[in-house]
Amino acid sequence: MATAREPTSTEVRRSWAATLNAAADRRPVVFYRGDQDFSLLSASLLRDVLRRAVPAPEVVAEDDGWTVVLPGHPVAADGSTLDSALDDFVSALRDYAEAWQDRLHQAPNHQHAASLVHHVALSDDDELREWASGPADRSSRQQR
Repeated sequence: MATAREPTSTEVRRSWAATLNAAADRRPVVFYRGDQDFSLLSASLLRDVLRRAVPAPEVVAEDDGWTVVLPGHPVAADGSTLDSALDDFVSALRDYAEAWQDRLHQAPNHQHAASLVHHVALSDDDELREWASGPADRSSRQQR
């Protein structure tokens, strides 16, 4: 539900501590600057939202190892073990996010990846590995 009048960025700066407290409490913080609206979220809440917004990686057991693919994005990795495939996948995610920030964000066929790049930026390697390995039932598979 939108408020009758959202605060400006100047007003938010004047009450920065209260604004951060509201975001930390997971309350909506929406303000505007010029003709653009912005929202302030804690990193943990944003990471949770983005984790659900980005398509789940697919992990495939093959005869000679494992493959991890991210549907709709040019990110994939292979490994002889599940751990090595996940390590390579996290590295591939980091490489793609860096390339996206440097130049790919301007390419029309990569603009949809903003959510993925933010998710990667907000997550450490262990969080990305856990996300890539999927639900608990999938992560319990034995390594080949």
